[in-house]
Amino acid sequence: MNGLQSRRLLILQETRNPQNMAETIYVPVNKLGLPICGPGPELPSILELPLRILRAFTEIFNQPRYKGWAIAGAGPYHDTSEEGKYYAVVLEQTKEAVGGNESSIVG
Repeated sequence: MNGLQSRRLLILQETRNPQNMAETIYVPVNKLGLPICGPGPELPSILELPLRILRAFTEIFNQPRYKGWAIAGAGPYHDTSEEGKYYAVVLEQTKEAVGGNESSIVG
């Protein structure tokens, strides 16, 4: 690596859980994420998101699949070509994962 940490952009769609329509879930639109080269998009701090979304993202990004990755920023994503609510999340590979060459999200 050239000293830069690996980063990926994930887009999640807010939708209803088919098994429990009262529950809101967040489904990745691009499961592997899009690699980011350069500075990438400017996203607000994850702390600016509503608490219900913070809870959901905590559950999602604490899964083993995302081991070695941390949220660098997150915020609403507006796509005029699609209906629904979307969120953009920039994940950054942690130093431990970079040193250990661990990349769970892509594998």
